[in-house]
Amino acid sequence: CPLPQRGLQALALALLLAGGALGAARGRRFCRPVNATIAAEKDDCPVCVTVATAICSGYCQTKEPVYKSALAPVSQHVCSYRAVRYETLALPGCPPGVDPAFTFPVALSCHCSLCPMDSSDCTVHSLGPDFCSARGGFA
Repeated sequence: CPLPQRGLQALALALLLAGGALGAARGRRFCRPVNATIAAEKDDCPVCVTVATAICSGYCQTKEPVYKSALAPVSQHVCSYRAVRYETLALPGCPPGVDPAFTFPVALSCHCSLCPMDSSDCTVHSLGPDFCSARGGFA
């Protein structure tokens, strides 16, 4: 049973849009754990130490509504931790009385979700994970 002309046009448009969406995502890596270097530091310790860990990074499909309404909240999804383990290292050169322990997350798995503001930096212009503000720089 042949499809009417209008049905064929709708099917062709749907396939074109689906192909465009897949093509737009091509070349982008989807949300996943990736190796990264972070700066470990504490306020009273003189130097930073670079640490290799896994962080969540990548593309999360999202959409921006054409018509924005105060009644319909906009929610953008970001790549964030699903499962994490924590590791601890001792920072060198910390003065007596300062705990040298630095604990950091290691991403085991990631997913796209609303930004967990209590544990993540979801700003557009953050300092980056390898920024060091210690007066002695990197060890």
